[in-house]
Amino acid sequence: MVHTNGSRRHVKFPLTTEEDLTWKQAVDQDEAGLLVQAAVFLMAVIIVAGCAGNIMAVLAVKTTRRLQTVSNMFVVNLSVCDLMFVLFVLPFNIYTYIADGWYIDANLCKFVGILGYTLTGTTIITITMIAWNRYKMVTNLAAYKTIFVPRNMALMLVFAWLLPLLGLTPAIVGVWGQFGYVPVLVTCNLILDHDSQSFKLFLLLIRAVIPSVLITYFYARIFRTTRASHRRIVRPTFLNSVLDLHNHRKEMHLTRMMIAIFIVFALSYFPCTISSIIDWNTVLSKQFHMFCSITVYVGSAINPLIYGLMNSQFRQAYLNIMSCKKVGKKDPTVKMTSHAVPHKQHMCELNQLLPGQQTSSLQGLGSNSDPSPCQT
Repeated sequence: MVHTNGSRRHVKFPLTTEEDLTWKQAVDQDEAGLLVQAAVFLMAVIIVAGCAGNIMAVLAVKTTRRLQTVSNMFVVNLSVCDLMFVLFVLPFNIYTYIADGWYIDANLCKFVGILGYTLTGTTIITITMIAWNRYKMVTNLAAYKTIFVPRNMALMLVFAWLLPLLGLTPAIVGVWGQFGYVPVLVTCNLILDHDSQSFKLFLLLIRAVIPSVLITYFYARIFRTTRASHRRIVRPTFLNSVLDLHNHRKEMHLTRMMIAIFIVFALSYFPCTISSIIDWNTVLSKQFHMFCSITVYVGSAINPLIYGLMNSQFRQAYLNIMSCKKVGKKDPTVKMTSHAVPHKQHMCELNQLLPGQQTSSLQGLGSNSDPSPCQT
């Protein structure tokens, strides 16, 4: 700094002294340390929220007979998958963020990477199956009743877990791709070589692009079907009056809710996955990849909120669990007559994931009406 005519002027020298370089490096390290602390704090919050939310979602289905529908098996599977992710993957990510490396058994790092990819793949397949389940329910009820029976549901859930693991076989055996610690991603992942990156592109196609196309198709068909149904019942007649209008409202709420779930998945999964693929030459900073990965982790904590806060039955079950209120045999909502079980089960399936809709509105439609269709 020099003085000219009593005024101060800042002079920028073309050369930087060693002290300036040292000071700049210290400032950068301090900023990086603060970012790491923020990332670790966010992941800790995600772990706590994800554990609490997913455990409550599972308990809600287990303790509330009205929620014990065939299709809610998918919800439980999604919650179990998210719970395993926050319990068995995120703690190791916290370790790598703090240690800025992997200094324990390399095989454990490979296992964590494989487990993370498997759980993510299972989540994607489960979300796709939920969309297919809703699509069949709305567009072809007869096929829905034939396909989504307990035995087939068990096979579907086994498929949802085995397919992602089988898809990772080339990288597991080291034929195409390899798992290990990736410094720029600060996680155990597919390493950044040619084979692993091409394999990651392959996984992006079969695990994200194709399911997203299917999900979009299913929801588009649901939307068209419910729109057509709405046009038919704009002027209700004696045969398609109150019940048809009630069904239509439920189906539209269902479509909006499931689209919201898909959008949350897409926004949390695609940005991080694509950035890790295109950043082949490690142009992006570690801090960028750290916070980008957190967007994926957030989805594991948000799913229970989507299923719970947008659904009065889940919300009530959550309140019962938090207040230690016993539900089940004494739950008045589970009483059921033997009349019209197949139709009422369909109504229950439509109702169990819908916000603010109660089957009590169906009471009084006739002497053969079942006031509570949701017992399995």
